[in-house]
Amino acid sequence: MICLISGCGGQPEFSHSEKFQTLKPYAQIYVDQVLDNYFGSPSDMVAWDKLPLELHYGQGTVVEASGRMLTVELQAPHAEITAGTEVLWDSGILNDKDSAWILEWDEAKHQAKLESPLATNPEVGDAVILGPGQILATGRMLYAEHCQHCHGVAGDGNGPTAPYLNPRPRDYRKGIFKFTTTQSSKRASREDLSRIVEDGIPGTYMPSFKLLTEDEMTSIIEYVMWLSMRGELENQLIGLLADSYSVEAVEDRIAGGDETSDTIHQEFIDAVNDPDSFPFEVDTIVSRFTSEWVSSQEPDAEVQPLTPRTPSSDESIAKGRELYLKPSLKCAQCHGEAGLGDGSQTFAVSKDAAGQDNLTPGLYDTWGNLVKPRNLHSGIYRGGRRPIDLYSRIYAGIKGTPMPAFSSTLLRKSNPEDSGSEMTDEDIWHLVNYIYSIPFEDVKAGQGGSSIANPVKDANTASEEDSEEVAVN
Repeated sequence: MICLISGCGGQPEFSHSEKFQTLKPYAQIYVDQVLDNYFGSPSDMVAWDKLPLELHYGQGTVVEASGRMLTVELQAPHAEITAGTEVLWDSGILNDKDSAWILEWDEAKHQAKLESPLATNPEVGDAVILGPGQILATGRMLYAEHCQHCHGVAGDGNGPTAPYLNPRPRDYRKGIFKFTTTQSSKRASREDLSRIVEDGIPGTYMPSFKLLTEDEMTSIIEYVMWLSMRGELENQLIGLLADSYSVEAVEDRIAGGDETSDTIHQEFIDAVNDPDSFPFEVDTIVSRFTSEWVSSQEPDAEVQPLTPRTPSSDESIAKGRELYLKPSLKCAQCHGEAGLGDGSQTFAVSKDAAGQDNLTPGLYDTWGNLVKPRNLHSGIYRGGRRPIDLYSRIYAGIKGTPMPAFSSTLLRKSNPEDSGSEMTDEDIWHLVNYIYSIPFEDVKAGQGGSSIANPVKDANTASEEDSEEVAVN
């Protein structure tokens, strides 16, 4: 089932990734055709029901239909139904004559008075959709108003404001979102994305949008996920084609002497028209990433501490400091011994995605941006300052960055004797308590206490009351 959504204002166009330009023109055309068929354009979107998105205001079944009156049984929850909402049923999704528009809506009875009598009455039990694709269409308009100037039309993080911002706005097209409360192998949950939109990202130019209504928030989140899925399909399809049909690959094949430009082009055409070739690969790509998005919304995808939070205390903070400095955990290699974000890795030469040395020493994220480990003395935690937020950063890492997930080293034994590089769940809470205490080292130093040159002493003198205050503010 495919719903066409038109009239989003203006004629913006989706930009392509840099790798798109490396393909032969006929391969570029194929990528454009696939994306246009399944996603459309910003001003003429396609709501593809194969995608695990909330697309419509409401879905349910027909209870009664006669003349201008229509009563439906809707699945809960649903968005607010208003005058002007379109109604479609059964196979009428692609058939304009089977659509109608609501003049008045009775929420208590789930009954609509339509603008005009029905051309044909649907049968009782027929599937009905209210506002087909309108969540996505609303999300598009809100995104254009609030988000596009930074994140770009295609969600590539390259809007007109982006060059002036540090850090750069998020590029959604890899399907990766940094600050989540899901396991390291999972995507972001809707709750993760909603929290970022509502609260913003401290220490960056991502503001809070708390004034959005719940339905507006839902619309933006679904549209961001839609952009992400579109970008994933584009990137993976380009990767699939680049092996044989990039300009460089075609030149190499011709140089081999057994093929010509024409035979390679004809091979491509045959593959496009063979259901078991490129069409099958497209379906496989979509099925893979959609299943990953679906599984990431399940309760077991969330990071779930094995034990309740360890109360903050001098002893817990000292244990956290000891773990922080433990060579096998390598915290100090990035964040520095004093937690200033100046560890040895920030001066080391790293490799890019192609295995080449980066021109500038330091750490890089999945998007190729130079990133600096958090200065823990600032008290600013971009992924949120709740205890579970810091626990999640340690347990599941920060997706798309060098910050690793320590879940693989977590020792699930009650009384470990010699765990080597492994940690217990309580150890993660000790680290959380220590991280919360670090900004107070500077406070005490400014009040005549010890300086951060001896952070262990400062950590040991931090009170439980101080630490808890940081944790809940």
